[in-house]
Amino acid sequence: MTEKKYDVIIIGGGISGLSALHFLKQKNSSLSLKLFEADSRLGGTIGTDNIDGFSLDWGPNGFLDREPLTLQMIDQLRLTDSLERANDNVANRFILRGGKLRPVPMSPPKFLTSGILPISGRLRVMLEPFAKARPEGIDESIYDFVKRRIGVQAADYLVQPMVSGVYGGVADRLSLQSCFPIMREMEDEYGSLFKAMIQKARKAKLEKKKSGSPSGPGGWLTSFHGGLYKVIEQFLDKYQNDISCNMPVSKIIKQNSEYIVTFENGSKCLAKHIILATPTYKAADIVIDLSTQLAQIFNSIPNAPISVVCLGYKKENIKHKLDGFGFLVPKKENLKILGSIWTSSIFENRAPDGMVQFRTMIGGDGDHESINLSDNDLLDAVQSDLDAIVGINGKPELFKIYRWAKGIPQFKIGHAEIMSRLENELVTQGHIYVTGNAYYGISLNDCIKQSYKVAELILQ
Repeated sequence: MTEKKYDVIIIGGGISGLSALHFLKQKNSSLSLKLFEADSRLGGTIGTDNIDGFSLDWGPNGFLDREPLTLQMIDQLRLTDSLERANDNVANRFILRGGKLRPVPMSPPKFLTSGILPISGRLRVMLEPFAKARPEGIDESIYDFVKRRIGVQAADYLVQPMVSGVYGGVADRLSLQSCFPIMREMEDEYGSLFKAMIQKARKAKLEKKKSGSPSGPGGWLTSFHGGLYKVIEQFLDKYQNDISCNMPVSKIIKQNSEYIVTFENGSKCLAKHIILATPTYKAADIVIDLSTQLAQIFNSIPNAPISVVCLGYKKENIKHKLDGFGFLVPKKENLKILGSIWTSSIFENRAPDGMVQFRTMIGGDGDHESINLSDNDLLDAVQSDLDAIVGINGKPELFKIYRWAKGIPQFKIGHAEIMSRLENELVTQGHIYVTGNAYYGISLNDCIKQSYKVAELILQ
């Protein structure tokens, strides 16, 4: 016997599932729907701890304010007045080369005179308009694309650290088409990234918009006063009657044109539409009785482990001025950490007066071992690398570690083909939909856009 029947059941209470719930309720308040979350809390990797005057984000610490849909949703949640844009320090970014922090140049003239690459590397970048065309019929890696267009040194010291900072990935394993489709489109349309950027800058100037970069449209890092978890709390406050936590799903099966959802506690529900908003490795277990093909597709999307190590120090004990966003570390520098964000330098009230906060990332697809280190070993590794880079005296006043064993989906070479197979199988299964960061983009904006599309499909 099924306990209740719904028009829509959403499985997963992270930002993707909550956004899908919001868009469905906004467009059709008469729908009967329910969101079920396996954990005791909502948010997934989004969380904020407030400890001794420090505000610590568990995973992502913000989003780029370039997506109108995200800003519209925030306004509908009545959170616009709570938005906090990062201060101007966010424009000062650094990359480690030769053991020293080098400012990332934000314009061609600054790039030519910067020390971020040796002169040979800078000259090679300027030859980009004359680079060879992409070989036909291949899913090119990010590394191979960058090496072909602007050279090996730029690939090693500019793009690989950026890829590890965003995806926790390794550039020669990840698909350009799936991770940075705009780069590929720019090359196809203009034959050169430089030519494309010039044309886009001219167009943006006429339209009075930010032109962005080859990796994506422009935007400014934005969060909420007090941390990113505020948006999750607002979802819960607004939709608490439509949400049930501590309800892990064990399986889904199809019965005629509807679906039976069985929970681990033995209870069941019936639904016309199912939205899977869980990580893919969890979705695979849930759908195995529905479709082994669908489960295999979910399991073919790998994830990289990542640990976020938050450290608080007295400001007087740090030699560097910390006048920026933070820094990234190229693989060739042979350090453990991927990079560090100087959170208290870009957002207010993330550390008490006279204190600073570092959010340092360690792990990624190139380092699956760090996730298994003890807290003390992780702390020692991070402190050692930070000390070598920014100069630290003494022990931290606070430290907190957030471990994500399967933290960041990896859009590896062949990801587009996996998405094609997934789309075809979902059509076969009827009214099963997916949303999350494992499919078409890993950012908060990407998740919200995907959830909006899913809501539109259901309402149609």
